[in-house]
Amino acid sequence: ALAPRVAPPILPVVRLRPLVVSRPRLFHRSPSRQSAREDPGLPSGATLSQRLKHLIKSYGWYALGVYALLSVIDFGVAFAGVNLLGADYVAQVAVGIRQSIADVLHSHPPEPGRDEIDNTGARSGQPGQEGLYAMLVLAYTIHKTLFFPVRLGLTAAFTPKLVGWLSRRGWAGGAGAKRAAAELRGRLRGRNN
Repeated sequence: ALAPRVAPPILPVVRLRPLVVSRPRLFHRSPSRQSAREDPGLPSGATLSQRLKHLIKSYGWYALGVYALLSVIDFGVAFAGVNLLGADYVAQVAVGIRQSIADVLHSHPPEPGRDEIDNTGARSGQPGQEGLYAMLVLAYTIHKTLFFPVRLGLTAAFTPKLVGWLSRRGWAGGAGAKRAAAELRGRLRGRNN
């Protein structure tokens, strides 16, 4: 009888090794990342606002201070970005929106001779303060929407490290702030002498 001819496989054959069920962890003393992330006071499906409130409850004024500092920084970045990337465009759009709103609000039949009076002063088309206001509104919108998760993440990352650093130096808490001020005064007096 003739044996069927077996062609070599087109794709390489991979031999599977048996699956190792448990591997020893390299850092067996440290808790797993999953358990470190879960906080008993925080529900599993917490929103970003709930996480911020929990962070402020845990770390107090330190978390609020870090959050406020990051808010000032990211609003400045948003305003500078809007200003550098499109100040002229934002001003033109603001003038256009203002003119269209004025046209809708003041849409009554024209009076004879009224067009010449309106065109001389009010509709010069030059961007004024509305360009600045439009940039502020746009920067605030970017600050509140796009940068919020970044700001919250940075607050959650930096606050525990800041509080730990302050605690190691003995500067955490009410007495710590007085101690830090006294130490700083001592350094300044030492430089002056």
